[in-house]
Amino acid sequence: MKEKIYTIPLTEAFEKDCECAFCEIERKLDKEILDYVLGPSYMEEDIREETNKHGFCKYHYDKMFHAQNRLGVALMVSTHLKKIKNDIESVLADEQAVGKRKLFQKSAQTSPIAKYTEVLSEDCYACGRAKKRMDGYIDTFFYLWKREPDFRSKVKESKGFCLNHFSRLISEGREKLNDSSFNDLLSTLIPIERENLARISDELDWFIQKFDYRFQNEPWKNSKDSLERAILKISSARLE
Repeated sequence: MKEKIYTIPLTEAFEKDCECAFCEIERKLDKEILDYVLGPSYMEEDIREETNKHGFCKYHYDKMFHAQNRLGVALMVSTHLKKIKNDIESVLADEQAVGKRKLFQKSAQTSPIAKYTEVLSEDCYACGRAKKRMDGYIDTFFYLWKREPDFRSKVKESKGFCLNHFSRLISEGREKLNDSSFNDLLSTLIPIERENLARISDELDWFIQKFDYRFQNEPWKNSKDSLERAILKISSARLE
């Protein structure tokens, strides 16, 4: 298979012994993006404009807070907070207006501050960058699937996917592949996913049995990290 620069991360991920190649890519992307955000880039005007506009989700605030650049985090949070202070004035005015209207009518209306904070908590500069990159890797998967038999072999030899990425491949494959290629995709991915869900379920069962004194002298086999891998398989959650 003749690799191009943009295909290498995907093919390398499928060569790893992991529960989901796309989760492996997401893990690396997350680190790259946070290293970028907490590096010299946070002093660049265009980057600060974006981080001021979007802020970060709870997960990425936590990751940044525990990184080794408190000053960089403080600068980004400070300017983002100033933007929030300005934006929230009109929201609070709307909230007060809604409160007055409710005195004269019974119909319920969604709280403006609830709408604002919901959008604020879901918007995230890091998640947005990661999503764009992941969309590209999903497209690359189908590009390789249609053209490279060697890549198909890598997929067949993998341990399947987390349920989220498995579902996405099926859903987007229906749109991006012709009928023949999509049926090939289903006939490949479905048996792999069934086999590996059964495998990890068995590994987790053995992990649980190892807490029974009758099995304490038995080998752990491949079950020591089965709980973490089972959670990733179900939810894409990366436990670190």
